Amino acid sequence: MKKRVIGYFNNWITLEEVKEKYEGYTDILFSFWVSPSEIAGAAEEIEEYPEILEFLKENNKKCILAAGGDTLVPLNHNPSDYGIQLANYAIDMKYDGVNLDFEHIEMNKKGIAWLSEVTMAVKSLSIVREYPLEISHAPQATYFKAEMGYSEVEKRTQGIIEYYNIQYYNQGTWKYQEYEDYDSIFSKKYNDNGLLLDNHTSIPSIIEQGIPGNKLMVGKPITINDVYNTGYVSTNEFETMLEQANNDSSFTYGGVMGWKIDSDINGDWGKAMSSVLNLQTVKS
Repeated sequence: MKKRVIGYFNNWITLEEVKEKYEGYTDILFSFWVSPSEIAGAAEEIEEYPEILEFLKENNKKCILAAGGDTLVPLNHNPSDYGIQLANYAIDMKYDGVNLDFEHIEMNKKGIAWLSEVTMAVKSLSIVREYPLEISHAPQATYFKAEMGYSEVEKRTQGIIEYYNIQYYNQGTWKYQEYEDYDSIFSKKYNDNGLLLDNHTSIPSIIEQGIPGNKLMVGKPITINDVYNTGYVSTNEFETMLEQANNDSSFTYGGVMGWKIDSDINGDWGKAMSSVLNLQTVKS
């Protein structure tokens, strides 16, 4: 299995812009399908210009519909209905999959049940219509914890989630969740004044929670303008982190995610990530 370079288009786009930026990416996501009555940005643009998807598919890129976003309040929607409506729309528009990006949800019993039910509803509808949709999620890094976190969603959905675009940014200013150095993302534990603490959100710690490493994508803002508090690292700094991670045989990860391709001048970030990952084979 190859490592992925994933990116989101969020704003209005043209085919010409896509052609300038797509090359380094393996999976390209279009956001957001918020609800049946609200489709915005790049996702809305695809309705008018389906040739964008046609071009990308001709060039062996996976095209994914991103659902949710900052304006959605998930628990206001019936999860089964939401998943069915989302899947029907994605299939009708000929997307290869759906990405579930829900910001305003708590990792408690209600939140976990809602996320799991939506995921299973998308899968069920995909089977009924005989159209295999790839299902992924885009959780904030802090949503991963040993109990009542995304590891429970992984269990309840029986492994059908293809990958997780983990948002290692915009998680606040606490030094262990700024995610601006190698240790906070790729080291299992950190040490503060002699006190050994568990870092539940690092890649090795998430693997220990029962989620396969090949499903974990390290998400980063592409430019400083794509982040509103912490988590940004330059392209060169991120490349150095990934090189170090690639040389550590104690864990694996599935690739990277960039927010957002709109900011990727000439697709340079995507090309840099593709180069450093070398589209390496990862352990299943």
